[in-house]
Order: sequence, then C-alpha cells, then structure tokens
Amino acid sequence: MTRSEFISQEIDRLKRKIATYQLMVAEYESELGLQADLNPQGSSTTATGKGKDAIGSDPMSLIQGLIFFNKSQPEAAKLFLEMVGYPLKTDVLLAAVEKGGVKVGGKTPAAKKQNFYTILYRSADVGLAEKDTWGLVTWAGVTKKTADEPKPDEEAKENGNSKKEAAADPQQPQK
Repeated sequence: MTRSEFISQEIDRLKRKIATYQLMVAEYESELGLQADLNPQGSSTTATGKGKDAIGSDPMSLIQGLIFFNKSQPEAAKLFLEMVGYPLKTDVLLAAVEKGGVKVGGKTPAAKKQNFYTILYRSADVGLAEKDTWGLVTWAGVTKKTADEPKPDEEAKENGNSKKEAAADPQQPQK
C-alpha cells in the first residue's frame, strides 16, 4: 500500500466518523425537540452510505420484513448497528432484532433485555459506547473488555491482598 492510498483510506475513515457524530448529535437534538439537521454538510449520504432520508429520526424504519432471518442475536445487532451507523440503546437494538425476525429468550421484558444484554456483552463485534448503549468495537469511543483484563479481585490477589486480609487488618483502607 502506498502512502497516498493509506492517506486516502484515513480520510475516508475520518469522514465516516464525522458523519457518525453528526447523526448522534441530530438524534440527541431530536430527543430535545430541536430542529435536527441530519447532515449539516449538505451531502445526501450518511456514515453507512445510505441517503439521510433512509434513516430519518427513527432507526427502526430500516427494518423491513425478516431481514435478520437465520442470524444469531449478536449478528443481527451488528448488522443493524452497521445500517444505522451510530451507537444505540439496548432497548432499541432489542426491538430491532426482534422486528427483523430473531427471537430473544425471556418470559418478561426485563428478562429479555437482560438476556440480550448478556449476549451482546459476550459478542466480539459489539461493545459499550456508554452505559446501556452499544456500538461496533471498530467505532471510536466503543470499548470492549477482554478476558485478559484482570478483575478487581484478581488484582488484589496478585498484590498479595485479599478481601479477608483487608477485613482482618484495620490499618488497611477499606474499598
């Protein structure tokens, strides 16, 4: 790959990020009841390459029929996030996946949401952008905790401190 090809790819990547952030701002503005311009640059395409009218203010309008038929829950969520082009709340993703033809287990809505949240958390393609908001791990601001990261209890054991030792020694600060 030549330097000019690399620079062209970086420019395209950054333009997609800008478009994603513009869509996020527009969504927040619409939640506040402000007049939202989905693409202030005047271009008629979004981060996903679709026209701005394709998304509008309702990402659910992108779901037509059983477009996620024969897909797993994480695959369907990934495809929907790719279509929308910006992070979404768990409830919106869950509704989109179910509307697209994927069944999510759970007897109550809360149980369904918890099951779906757990499946997304375990997925390699989807990560948390913020609390209860999911995006693709390739997007800026979306993090994915890996199994390699030590948990707080493991860190304490590695340092020679356990919860029992900390509780037994009144001189050590409690967490």
